Amino acid sequence: MNYIALCSLGLEKVLSNELKKLNYSITNANEGMVEFSGSDYDYYDLNLRLRTAERVYIKIAEFYSETFDELFDGINNIELSYYLPKNGKIIIEKVRTVKSALYNQSVIQSIVKKAMIEKLKKEYKINTYNEEKGIYKFRVYIKRNKVTIVLDTTGEGLHKRGYRKLVSEAPLRETIAAAMILMAGWKRKHVLIDPFCGSGTIPIEAALYGLNMAPGLKRNFIFETWHNFNSEKFESYKKKAFSEIKYSELKIYGFDKDFKMIEIANKNAGNLEKYIHFEKSNMESINLDYEEGYIITNPPYGDRLGDKKHAEKLYEQMRYLKRKYTKFNYSVVTSHEKFEDFFGYKADKKKKIINGKQTLYIYEYK
Repeated sequence: MNYIALCSLGLEKVLSNELKKLNYSITNANEGMVEFSGSDYDYYDLNLRLRTAERVYIKIAEFYSETFDELFDGINNIELSYYLPKNGKIIIEKVRTVKSALYNQSVIQSIVKKAMIEKLKKEYKINTYNEEKGIYKFRVYIKRNKVTIVLDTTGEGLHKRGYRKLVSEAPLRETIAAAMILMAGWKRKHVLIDPFCGSGTIPIEAALYGLNMAPGLKRNFIFETWHNFNSEKFESYKKKAFSEIKYSELKIYGFDKDFKMIEIANKNAGNLEKYIHFEKSNMESINLDYEEGYIITNPPYGDRLGDKKHAEKLYEQMRYLKRKYTKFNYSVVTSHEKFEDFFGYKADKKKKIINGKQTLYIYEYK
């Protein structure tokens, strides 16, 4: 079975490395997509374990099409009964076209769904197709007339782990927080400090990683509604993931000057609270006695002029951390292109991330 894992643009390499550690061979990785092949039910495990992916798709077809007739015929060549029952609810969730003869998204959606239903009627030898059981969401990508049709196994994006009940004003996506931790190279033996922890996303993702806890264990997935859902097999994947958790002491600290944020972070941490020390404190009052470690953080930033000036002042004040913790590794995410100018240090690495309409930069100091 061919799979595509979706991620924020710029995180393809991080996600590829995750998949390689799970013993998958990557066939292609660009434009926010990582392609690889696996077994039929691997998507159970992939949805549970992947930290930086947004969704896991099954690639069900790839063909060229320049006309609507060719599009219809291409779908007619897919063995759809392998994926869908004779009464599944079909949703063509999204269509994206680039440099292709076919570009009208609503018409493409309509034709793809009609073709799928006609093919399923033919395969199941039925006269009427009733959408009754299970939800099957598809996306259609057409680039330079090459049509790729994928089936979403995830449902709500994988950044929704299930632990974050309350959020700060501008929360960082869990998948991006996890990517920062993986890119920085943090390991459980090292201290990790987030001086602007907000609702606790970075420290919580660090705790999940440090304990080797699969991030998807506390949520549901769309594949659980499918006709071929095997609950025993899914439970076996869950049990294996639980058995691999390594409970051990972690040195993870989250600070925020707003006491309300610390309360929220503790609530979001839930059972992980014992592995993270959250404390109300401004940056200048942090006084931990560690020679080496990691500072991984998402300092407040704003796009409005007033907020931007405030953020720039804060970046200047962050020099205090660099002077106090000279031997630490730093990883800072912000939407500000010129963070280095205000922080006063040139980053060893600068990574651009595009997440929907938001552009972020991860600055790494080794």
